[in-house]
Amino acid sequence: MESQLKVLMFVHGACTSVIIIVTVFSPANTANILAVFPHQGFSHNVVYQPYILELANRGHNITIITNYPLEHPNINNISIRGSMPISNNKKNISHIEGKFMNEIQSSISTIWNFHYRGKIYEAMFTVDGVKKLLNSPSKFDLLITEHFNNELFLGFAFKFNLPFILLSSCNMLPWNQHAIGQPYSLANIPSTLTGLGTKMNFYNRAMNTISHIVQLLGYKLFRRTRDEAIIKQKLDIEVSLDQLILNASLIMVNTHFTMLESKPLVPAAVEVGGIHITPIKPLPVDIQKYIDEAENGVIYFCMGSLLLGESFSAEKRQMFLNVFDKIPQRILWKWEGELPGKPSNVMIQKWMPQRDILAHPNVKLFISHGGLLGTTEAVHEGVPILSMPMFGDQVTNIKAIVRRGAAEMMNYGDLNEDEIFVKITSMLTNPIYKQKAKELSEAFRDRPMPALETAVYWTEYVIRYKGAPLLRSATVGTPWYQYYLIDVLFVIFLFVTTIVVLLYCLIFKVLLRLLNRKSKEKQS
Repeated sequence: MESQLKVLMFVHGACTSVIIIVTVFSPANTANILAVFPHQGFSHNVVYQPYILELANRGHNITIITNYPLEHPNINNISIRGSMPISNNKKNISHIEGKFMNEIQSSISTIWNFHYRGKIYEAMFTVDGVKKLLNSPSKFDLLITEHFNNELFLGFAFKFNLPFILLSSCNMLPWNQHAIGQPYSLANIPSTLTGLGTKMNFYNRAMNTISHIVQLLGYKLFRRTRDEAIIKQKLDIEVSLDQLILNASLIMVNTHFTMLESKPLVPAAVEVGGIHITPIKPLPVDIQKYIDEAENGVIYFCMGSLLLGESFSAEKRQMFLNVFDKIPQRILWKWEGELPGKPSNVMIQKWMPQRDILAHPNVKLFISHGGLLGTTEAVHEGVPILSMPMFGDQVTNIKAIVRRGAAEMMNYGDLNEDEIFVKITSMLTNPIYKQKAKELSEAFRDRPMPALETAVYWTEYVIRYKGAPLLRSATVGTPWYQYYLIDVLFVIFLFVTTIVVLLYCLIFKVLLRLLNRKSKEKQS
């Protein structure tokens, strides 16, 4: 009897082990996913690379259309590199000087750029790999794509009859919000491109509202109309993008309420701020040594992947060099060319491992343009930020961190040496900045599950539930006049007006009779 019991226990244990092995090494419900990321800027792609790689690690088969191929056995790259100009390190900083615009001008400029430059994404349909895919009998379960300055991806969604997940590398834009029925809350939530704060007076609210409407209508009339024409020409498909975009399952946004404003979100809006932050890797030996040996700490200076660092105007470049020569800290500066007059405490390189540099405890300050990726990395590591925002969402990003006490902002257009020196020395010597940055970092990291796990969970949720229509808000596709109850208010207005007019007429008629009666009495 005892021997039989041992045999049963052995068999049970063996079966359990087999089940565990099968569960771990043979992922269930793996899906075929099409990912379309045609944006030519590296920063837009780096947000989602860890996410795509993690989906591949989970056993999903990924076919990705991109300018930045990824190495993984489960990833089939369709490279479109060479079909369009790459914009990294191409924007000239000195050309931006003096071009700061108000909220409406900024919105119009952005929409015009989307329309004017958006034609470049048409080139992906000329790539042999894309043509082959479109003419193949491939079967996919899901489309993943960025919803930023074009909607050409909807051609793939229609062609393969796919549910799709939208991704936003910045805070939600008006057309992102419209797609999922996200409330605009324009009275206290700034539209992303305006650079406004949450405390708005009447003028700010008016500018916020007008800017939002300009962006939404401009995108619909210019960008969406052009994309429909391109899809018809290249894919021989006639679709209404106005309607098709409303089929989005959800949007994952590279924000977190601890950094930017807290706002009501519909179930189809998922915040995954910090999704691009990977585990720390060892620094290059020269940079590691440079930071380790900095007795007074290090300032890291980088204006992002789009802006050409060496394009600072000579005058402003010299301002920074003069300030750096006066302070005891060492400076790491992303600078692509020669730097005449470089002080001995400044190291320049064309590119640096920003995420790993900011994680070093000896880095005391981050001077940046306010791009969301670098801002998020600095928040994650608790590093105070001194920012010179240039365009896009950068003003909005950095103002949010300023409100939390972990950043300061300068206007590149009217920089002066005294301001740079005062702000740098103040942020290095006043402990409140580091304290606020540390508190913000703790709040940013404190969540039920990491950003990457959140993104993967909701992706697999949409796959499991065939597009997850239950996430869809009842407001999706609702006409604006119904959403804002304009029709109801109009009817109420008509009703009240009718009642008032009737009462007025009745009272007037009664008074008239009384007056006539009195007049007759007097005559008699």
